[in-house]
Amino acid sequence: MIFGDAVFIPDDKGDLVALAGKIAETAAPLPPPTDLGMTLVKMLISLLALALLLFASYWFLKRLIQNRLQKGVGRQSIEILEKRMISPKTMLYLIQVENKKILFAESHLEVKALDTFRVVVEPPPE
Repeated sequence: MIFGDAVFIPDDKGDLVALAGKIAETAAPLPPPTDLGMTLVKMLISLLALALLLFASYWFLKRLIQNRLQKGVGRQSIEILEKRMISPKTMLYLIQVENKKILFAESHLEVKALDTFRVVVEPPPE
């Protein structure tokens, strides 16, 4: 507590004791009163900036994950050549894996490999 030129601090018993000399002179002065309205505006602008940063990060990560899931990472060895709807709950897929083509049937109950075809790779003409 500062009163005039003297500084008072509590002693071991809890009584206030006046300090004099250099200790009283080196005590930190009270900060000047600030404009609370401007402080509130700064706080709200900071909150808005943080919210925008949060939403921008969410949007960026969402797009990044979607692109990685759609395209995959690295060289693609599995390729969906064709898909056909047989019924509202059944699809046929023709998938190429390296040098094989596989026909799959997908329903709400199971996924089943129907047939496998070998792909003959022809050497390029010379």
